[in-house]
Amino acid sequence: MRLSKNNLLLIGIVPIILALVIGYNFFDAIGILKPGGMTTFLIYDQLIIIGAAIFIGGSIYWGILVYYIHLMQENEVDIQDNFTQLAGSGTAHLENARTLIGKVLDDIKAAERLKPPQ
Repeated sequence: MRLSKNNLLLIGIVPIILALVIGYNFFDAIGILKPGGMTTFLIYDQLIIIGAAIFIGGSIYWGILVYYIHLMQENEVDIQDNFTQLAGSGTAHLENARTLIGKVLDDIKAAERLKPPQ
């Protein structure tokens, strides 16, 4: 199935938008826990950094994945053409081999006819 550019754009952007919503809810949840002065207050800065790093890393990973899908689709036509050319050259080699085998068999038959009986 070939994806259009609009589909690739949607596939690339929608998960990142959903990740932004999830990240916003994450930051909102840890923000509520911060004033309590509990353990979350002690690791609040680390949670912010971890959340931001996960979002940035996931976005980069997803972008690269969608880009690879795009490249595979772009190169699909070239790959199909190469397979067609290879199949054509393979057929030519098979035809040449068939004619050579036919000639060898003819030579063997001719040699057997000329050989004196024992």
